[in-house]
Amino acid sequence: LAQAVQARGGAEPTEEPSTMSGPDEFEHESDDDNWGADDQSEDEEAIEIENTFYEADDNKGSRPQQALEQFTKVVALEAARGKEVVWRFKALQNIVILSARLGHFDEMATRYEQLLSFMDQVTRNEANDAINTVLDSATTADVGQLEKMYGLTLGALKSTQNERLGFNISVKLAKLYLEVDNIAKLQKLIAELHKSCQAEDGTDDVANKGSQLVEVYALEIQCCTKVHNVLRLKDIYPKTINLTSAIADPRNIAVIRESGGKMFMSDRKWTDAYNEFFEAFKNYQETGNVRAKAVFKYVILANILSGSSINPFDSREAKVLQDDAEIAAMSNLRRAYEQNDIDTVDSLLSNKKHRILEDDYIAGFIPELLRSIRVQVLRNIVEPYSSISLEIIATRLNVSVTEVTNLLMCLILDNQIDARIDEIAGFLMVNSDDKAATDAKNPRGVVLASAEHAHCHLRAIFGDF
Repeated sequence: LAQAVQARGGAEPTEEPSTMSGPDEFEHESDDDNWGADDQSEDEEAIEIENTFYEADDNKGSRPQQALEQFTKVVALEAARGKEVVWRFKALQNIVILSARLGHFDEMATRYEQLLSFMDQVTRNEANDAINTVLDSATTADVGQLEKMYGLTLGALKSTQNERLGFNISVKLAKLYLEVDNIAKLQKLIAELHKSCQAEDGTDDVANKGSQLVEVYALEIQCCTKVHNVLRLKDIYPKTINLTSAIADPRNIAVIRESGGKMFMSDRKWTDAYNEFFEAFKNYQETGNVRAKAVFKYVILANILSGSSINPFDSREAKVLQDDAEIAAMSNLRRAYEQNDIDTVDSLLSNKKHRILEDDYIAGFIPELLRSIRVQVLRNIVEPYSSISLEIIATRLNVSVTEVTNLLMCLILDNQIDARIDEIAGFLMVNSDDKAATDAKNPRGVVLASAEHAHCHLRAIFGDF
């Protein structure tokens, strides 16, 4: 066309810019503007939610109440936007923890139930971490409130097919029952947990549920120890040891070995108890459990009673505790015992700063320890004499004349010393070889010794009565 125009000698027409502003064009421009405004508004809301969350996260350490209000705002703002869960789950987790910290336990339970309702909208790892963190942080609540929290959790987990987490939560609940001595509920829950670890024929499913079985047996062993069910403990302990040889979880092994040590202590098998306590100590220490220190005291106690020449402080694991004041006191007790230094033994036990007798378990074996060292010292005292006053012996041992008489009777009947007691004169008469036959004919001395001997053995079994 341009060529045709040029051929006729004319100029090519130019296109004028349109100045039309019709209704269609106006409407199109208006729609674009509205879309941009909505998008910008949504972005601002999302930014506000995110900023509020991080502000709350910064405040939760030093300003928990303010942080609680900010996390609550995050939940409300995101809920207003719809069903999408981006910040709400984490905010609710923090609300539950802060509510427990501030003592708002009703709010804690309500918000926790809300948190559990969003489990299907987060990953399994996020859900597991949140549940475990919340339950570990809610320990300030009373038992009833904690039971409710565990009940809510187990109810919510039934529909998730997360059997392992359900098992772990049940174990936590069992430990709560153990801590508060609710033995009836503990035994019922242990039975349920054990059943979940069995095959269809009712036998333990060691191949698939070995680690869970160790946890169940660890709970049952602790339960038996608490209620003094020695027969059941002796039945399941070997099974548990066989399991732990293949499944080495130091947290459970420590608990099992400690209970085993206590079992052997009750049977007065001091060397076996020493070995079990030492294994428990090593496993507690490996996991950084504060109980390692208490159990190492049991190691020393069993070592003393066993009369072993093995020094537990020579082990590499014990080096970390050698400068601890309480452990040093136990070490000094062991040294004084070996040297038959009864004055130092009494001094260490009576000094409250050493805290030896604050542990009820250790305190229960102190009479046995004192009797053992007094017997050793008593034998050394009477050895060079043909006769010696009971009062003198009592003064040397820091005990009453009655206690001296009891100890002497045990030694006489055990044939550890060849002597007789003159109660009227208050003397111990040590027999010489040429008097042994005559003294053996004294029926009063034998009968008295037999009665006292029976009494001292009953005291060793049942304590003072």
